[in-house]
Amino acid sequence: MRKRRFSEKAIPLLFDVVVWGGFAAFLFASYIACQTLLERFPGPVNKIMSMFQNFVA
Repeated sequence: MRKRRFSEKAIPLLFDVVVWGGFAAFLFASYIACQTLLERFPGPVNKIMSMFQNFVA
């Protein structure tokens, strides 16, 4: 069994950290954006959400 260099182990790990970190940041930013829209425009957002819930149900 050959030894793997540090870079052969670290690069895939760093790639996973960057990808999953970016996904988590995207979800967090989406949550903040939705909360801001809900505070700023409560009527239209509630109407859109009820239409979406009726479509999904």
